[in-house]
Amino acid sequence: MPDTPSNRFAIVASESRESAQKAAEHARERFTQAGAEVFSLEQVLAGQDVAALLSLGGDGTLLHAARLMAPRSIPVLGVNFGRLGYLCSAQASQLNEAVDVLCSHSFKVDARDMVRTRVFNRREEVWQVDALNEVLVGGSTRTLTLELSANGEPLGLVRGDGVIIATRTGSSAYAYSAGGPILLMEALIMVTSNEITSGIATPVVFPRETTLRLANRSRGVRPYVIADGQKDYQIDEGTEIEIFTSPIKALLVDPGWVSAVGKLKIDPGGSVA
Repeated sequence: MPDTPSNRFAIVASESRESAQKAAEHARERFTQAGAEVFSLEQVLAGQDVAALLSLGGDGTLLHAARLMAPRSIPVLGVNFGRLGYLCSAQASQLNEAVDVLCSHSFKVDARDMVRTRVFNRREEVWQVDALNEVLVGGSTRTLTLELSANGEPLGLVRGDGVIIATRTGSSAYAYSAGGPILLMEALIMVTSNEITSGIATPVVFPRETTLRLANRSRGVRPYVIADGQKDYQIDEGTEIEIFTSPIKALLVDPGWVSAVGKLKIDPGGSVA
């Protein structure tokens, strides 16, 4: 439950889904009928204080909103109007209940670790980003060579498509599809993607206090550092990347409808739903 209950809330809806846009209008009316004030994401970013933000869309909309709200310690409740919506706490049919939960402040807040990535060229920091799901060093059509270390201890070279560093939240996303485990506790997972040669035979789970470093040893190849599949930075040969648990946490609204274990469903095709 928020420390300071408030009757001010924000709504963000996927611009690519008409159903989410219509749902935003309905949610705004329901908030107003309950005596609450409603603001846009842009108003919150401009400094407007709210008790929580309602995200209407898929996981992409929720990830974007959660990253933006994390530095402001504003919890986000996702209602799924997308395809999978694994991170969303409610389905489209539960929109009214989701609004009511926020208005009554009858929810818990789930603080999720984020992963912070710092990119260095010639020892100068040139880019920094926080991700809720994962960071991928890859995105090239050519084979990469990456040198890895953990807390200063060498882990060796990886040759392949790249390396994924995922959080507990992101363990059920890209990292899982690449063969990684699913976590129900906070940690960092490292998964190599389509490796050709590697001293790391299987995915590795590191304590959340671990600092990982990757150096691009690929000659003539400029891969990307990609956060949550949404923000990226292209790197050069010799670029070094430092990855560790961010001091900022993303806050997700937990209405208490489904447990973490109960929400974990894997279909025969191998996808998480």
